[in-house]
Amino acid sequence: MVIVMKLIVILNIVLLVLGILVAIAPWTFVPVCVNPMRCWDTRMVETILGGAITLISLVGIMKGLE
Repeated sequence: MVIVMKLIVILNIVLLVLGILVAIAPWTFVPVCVNPMRCWDTRMVETILGGAITLISLVGIMKGLE
């Protein structure tokens, strides 16, 4: 049982890192496109998606540590 809980926490930490990368990528090292005005919505959706992934993984970490 303890091994399963540790595995869940480790997987949620990996998801946390991936969520942070998805959220900051379009603003820093992976630009969405050349014309910023046309891609503003895509950039915002990707940031919100990364934030949602991060939030869900934080909840999973807290549940796994109980």
